[in-house]
Amino acid sequence: MNQINNFDAMSDTELLTYVRTHPQDTEAFHKYMDRLSERPGVLCTTDEEFEAELQRRINSSLGQA
Repeated sequence: MNQINNFDAMSDTELLTYVRTHPQDTEAFHKYMDRLSERPGVLCTTDEEFEAELQRRINSSLGQA
């Protein structure tokens, strides 16, 4: 099995972990970025963006209660 097929077999979380632990592997990075770009409406691509978006939504829902 070649490297691309290995990446295809990984979950998003597994691939992200691999990319973080192998920053020199541009093939893995590109595969992960391709996955992100294929998703409709992806708002967050980093943990920091996720936390900020989550906090924004929590604050918004509390304001509507």
